[in-house]
Amino acid sequence: MNAQITHNEVRMCCERCDGLMVSERIYDPQGLSGDLCVDGYRCILCGNIVDATILENRRRSAEAVELIMRKGLRMQGLVAV
Repeated sequence: MNAQITHNEVRMCCERCDGLMVSERIYDPQGLSGDLCVDGYRCILCGNIVDATILENRRRSAEAVELIMRKGLRMQGLVAV
């Protein structure tokens, strides 16, 4: 999420469409997140939802891709061309 500061308030912008993100209580009736409801943000234009679990999973995925890329670059140096 991008944040734009205007007149002492913060406007949360959607990463997908740059639309306005609003605070929302997200209900998880299956309890997969460990709670029945969590706080998050939803874009009023495209419906994109972001919460702490989504952000943590994205961070982990980005770290994994970075690790694979670093290993791949090291492996290329070992292969004779």
